[in-house]
Amino acid sequence: MTFPGDPNAAPFVSPRPQPGAAPAVAIRGLARSFRGAAALRGIDLEIRKGELFAIIGPDGSGKTTLIQSICAILDPSAGRVTVLGWDSVAGAARITSTIGYMSQAYSLYGDLTVAENLEFFAAVRGVSAELLAERRDKLLRFSGLAPFLTRATKALSGGMQKKLALCCSLVHEPELLVLDEPTLGVDPLSRRELWRMLAEHHASGKTIVLATSFMDEAARADRVAMLSAGLILACAPPAEFGDDLEAAFKAKLRAAPSLPSVALPARPSEGAAIEVANLVKTFGKFTAVDSVSFSVRCGEVFGLLGPNGSGKSTTIRILCGILPPTAGVVRVAGINVAVSPEAARGRIGYMSQKFSLYFDLTVEENIRFFAGAYGLEGQDMEERVRWALGLAGLAGERHALVRRLSGALRQRLALACAVLHRPAVLFLDEPTSGVDPVTRASFWRSIAAIARAGTAVLVTTHYLREAEGCDRVAFISRGRLLALDAPARIRARHGGASLEDAFVRLMEAAA
Repeated sequence: MTFPGDPNAAPFVSPRPQPGAAPAVAIRGLARSFRGAAALRGIDLEIRKGELFAIIGPDGSGKTTLIQSICAILDPSAGRVTVLGWDSVAGAARITSTIGYMSQAYSLYGDLTVAENLEFFAAVRGVSAELLAERRDKLLRFSGLAPFLTRATKALSGGMQKKLALCCSLVHEPELLVLDEPTLGVDPLSRRELWRMLAEHHASGKTIVLATSFMDEAARADRVAMLSAGLILACAPPAEFGDDLEAAFKAKLRAAPSLPSVALPARPSEGAAIEVANLVKTFGKFTAVDSVSFSVRCGEVFGLLGPNGSGKSTTIRILCGILPPTAGVVRVAGINVAVSPEAARGRIGYMSQKFSLYFDLTVEENIRFFAGAYGLEGQDMEERVRWALGLAGLAGERHALVRRLSGALRQRLALACAVLHRPAVLFLDEPTSGVDPVTRASFWRSIAAIARAGTAVLVTTHYLREAEGCDRVAFISRGRLLALDAPARIRARHGGASLEDAFVRLMEAAA
């Protein structure tokens, strides 16, 4: 099996599960509730030894709850989970000390170096110094982390941190490896490297269970379980879902709600909304942005794409007036950001990668807070509050605390808050990170509607398939602009390859 679109990956044959062998994971009637709300409802499932098993589902479907139940982190409210022959309650200590687990959350020690993190996790797992030396060489070879052994982990890019976290989970060579969204927030090049590491571990006959929002990753599994509202809708080899797993997923969830159609106030749609000329940003001796130039038209959806640490976030912070440029000229909505950053901020909207909402406030309180911050008051505020509730589809949840909303609903609310004041420019930093294909498609329809109303939209994403929805894309690496054009023209220059393949080729050439 090869990673989709990866011409350099060697063919990989999944080890056949042992006939008649006891399952690696046996789940019977598993239910789990939180404060009376059911997260899992009567799950029955067996995962065979030597199997690569993928769990997919929309936000709030119960994927993480199921993963943590397998890892003996959560006890069942009802039913039973058996892992490698141990009960998840009575044998929790045996399970947690034996399996490998990589959570969504940051699990490394930022002030320790790469080598020190590996040594620490090896010591925790009881790996001898001799075995560590042997395994470390192999892990470093596959991860590409060998040149960074003495670097503090917090100074690594997001992709490198993910690879190190996987190395730390593999250092004791667990029979069962469990991963919750292992490639979340990772660029396509690092994602392929992570999958090469997983393929190597799986090829030795080990069992891997993972939750993912990427359908091309789920298609690599021996079997896929589709989860929705705490129930398994289907469980089968990917081939049984047809040629397009993503289409099958959307069909299974066709009743899922999408963002409503709400009228967006039109803006003038002529000229450039963003102008960047010879932008340079240095931090000491390090150059984060190196002579970058581009423009974004009013009403255009512009993708700024690059690997972790390429300079995307630094560029956006400069455009938002948060960081001053070292050199070059930056204009946003006709305003020189370096000269008048405060004036520019009033013309832009920004949705960060991490939700910038107040979890202890209600939906309506969050909207009113942001409306006040943007200077709206009186009748204008009331009209915009009603409009934002409609855009987010949350009119019926206006008094609900944000911390009780699903991630998809928080995403809708964050977008509505970002466009409350009708900005000339909207910045979206990985807005669909970790969301399922149905929610992702719905969100991109909203992005297109915002652009049609005249707002310029600059978006970053690591999911290159959705970047096809951009009018133009710019590829940057190590602070330098490598390519800028419409997605179709970039693909044509690379022989009709997918946008992700073109991205990988450009990044590998630049490296």
